[in-house]
Amino acid sequence: MATPPTNEAPVPNPRYFTREGEGVQVVYNLRDASPYTELGYEEVDEAAYLASLPDPTASPFPAVPDGD
Repeated sequence: MATPPTNEAPVPNPRYFTREGEGVQVVYNLRDASPYTELGYEEVDEAAYLASLPDPTASPFPAVPDGD
């Protein structure tokens, strides 16, 4: 018996690649990472990447020194 079709879209599978001095490449549904590793990219864990982002609630301005 055939499986009935579902309306659920496939869940994207993001993978994160970075190279020193560059930003992060986010690639979805990648089956073979060898082209990225051959270009010098290193795969990073999603949680590690998200933890490395700056705090969005922090002020972009430097703190005012006390006593002035």
